[in-house]
Amino acid sequence: MKKLLIGIVALAFVVGMTLEADAQGRGKDHRGHHKKEYAKKHQKHDKAYWKYAEKRDREYRKFYEKRDREYRKYVKQHKRHYRDHDDWYYGKRFHHRSEYVYFPKYRTYYDPYRRGYVYRQNNAWVFAQTMPSFMMGLNVGALNVQFMANLPR
Repeated sequence: MKKLLIGIVALAFVVGMTLEADAQGRGKDHRGHHKKEYAKKHQKHDKAYWKYAEKRDREYRKFYEKRDREYRKYVKQHKRHYRDHDDWYYGKRFHHRSEYVYFPKYRTYYDPYRRGYVYRQNNAWVFAQTMPSFMMGLNVGALNVQFMANLPR
């Protein structure tokens, strides 16, 4: 009697699993088809994005090379020494930015074109190629900054 009961339970289990698998498409995952379509769609978007990113990087490179040529020409015309950016300017936040960097807490601007600092001193704007004394020793990469299109007049 036990064997018959175990056999009936096993048969019911097998039949139930077969019917469940049949209801799901004979064990196939129909979502796999949608996954493939989704992957194809996003693969196209990824290709388009990387194509755009490469174009943007080429444009950045051209812009910075042109800007550096102009700076070297400016230096030569005004008989000055070529001066590279300060070390902090090559950090992640600043390196590919073409705008002026404003340090609001210190009311100071960094001019990436002339590679110097602009700040107020005795009610007048002053340009200096070295960092102002009141900013010496600061971790400039951690300061609150704003990027500005133009310097104040």
